[in-house]
Amino acid sequence: MRSPLLVTASALLLAACQRATSPSPAAPTASAASNQVAAGNVAAGNSVVTAVPVLQLTGTSAVALGQAVTPLTTATETTIDPGAGFRVELPVALGDARLSLLDAGDVMVPSTGSREVGQATLLALKPSAALPRGAHLRLRVDGAATRELHGADGRRFAPLEWPVMVSGDAEPRPGSARKGKR
Repeated sequence: MRSPLLVTASALLLAACQRATSPSPAAPTASAASNQVAAGNVAAGNSVVTAVPVLQLTGTSAVALGQAVTPLTTATETTIDPGAGFRVELPVALGDARLSLLDAGDVMVPSTGSREVGQATLLALKPSAALPRGAHLRLRVDGAATRELHGADGRRFAPLEWPVMVSGDAEPRPGSARKGKR
C-alpha cells in the first residue's frame, strides 16, 4: 500500500514541474498535458517513471596549457602545442565527470588526470607523452559510469567536446614513402 504522504508529495512535485515548464497558464503545452496525466496516475496510485531531461552545461571554461594558455572552443578546432596539458572548469559539482583525450579513431590517448569537486568541478589532464604533430584530437568531458554527467542534485548534463589539432606537420608513417620505378 502506498503512503498517502508519498502520493501527495509526488503529485505536488509534478504540479510544480508543470508550472515551471508551462509558458503561460492560459495555454497548456503538450508537456503540461502529459504532466497532468502523470499527476492523475500518481493520485490513482499508479507509479509513473519520468525521464530526467539532459541539459546543456553552460559557463564552462577549457584551456590548453602549453607554451601559452590557449582557450578552447567547442565550435572550431584549436591548434595546441605537442606538450600541452588541459584544464576544464565546470560551474556545477559533478562527481562522475571524466576528462579524456581521444584520437581520430576514438581511442583514448594515454594520460594522467585529476578531478576536484566542490561547488564547481575542476578537471585536469596531462598526456603521458608528447602529442603527435598534425594529429586531430578531441578533448571530452563525459560521465564515468554513463555518457551523461550527473549532478549531486539529480540533474543530467550532455557530454562536452573540444576539437584540437596539434601544431606542426604530421610525421610520415614508416613505409608510406613511395619507391622509385624500376
